[in-house]
Amino acid sequence: MMWEKWRKELHVLKELSVPTCYKPANFGHIISAELHHFSDASTQGYGQCSCLRLKNDQGQIHCSFVIGKTRVTPLKPITVPRVELTAAVVSVKTSEQLQRELECEELIDVFRTDSKVVLGYIANETRRFHTFVANRVQQIQDLTSPDQWHYVDTKLNPADHASPGLSAQGLLKSNWITGPAFLWKEEYQWHVPSSSKKQEMLQLSDDDPEIK
Repeated sequence: MMWEKWRKELHVLKELSVPTCYKPANFGHIISAELHHFSDASTQGYGQCSCLRLKNDQGQIHCSFVIGKTRVTPLKPITVPRVELTAAVVSVKTSEQLQRELECEELIDVFRTDSKVVLGYIANETRRFHTFVANRVQQIQDLTSPDQWHYVDTKLNPADHASPGLSAQGLLKSNWITGPAFLWKEEYQWHVPSSSKKQEMLQLSDDDPEIK
């Protein structure tokens, strides 16, 4: 049944276009370049996608799809926070790869997840975790700092498509290739939680099963 549905939608993919040039023609002088990495997971799968956001000296903004990765969640039972954390590690490793390969000076990395639990793990400085979480948090903290990590609403997170998957029609309508709409706007137009709200997001529950 799934095979038949996939075959019937193959012709739709001819409408899909992914520009290979990150900087549009006549875009002018770039004053900032940011790689925004999004990650997400569920019991079915997990993944990440990275978008390059350029801003020129005229205030114009352009976003380009750079890379995306999706993987099936292991058959062995695993909690959603653990899969979310694994997806975050994939984002960090992808960032490391892109920093080496993209010829762009002063390229800033920004990481986004819709898991407040993962944000709490990454920002933690006092709690000790069980091995699975501790090892992955260490990988993330070795290569990034907590202030590089931000919350993104699930509805705006393009990596949210990685877990359930997309039909060909769904891919054309999704923000997987274009990035979320807010990235195309000026930073002051983004919805940024207050300091108190952000601090609240980072609080780990005392009964979190991963805390020793």
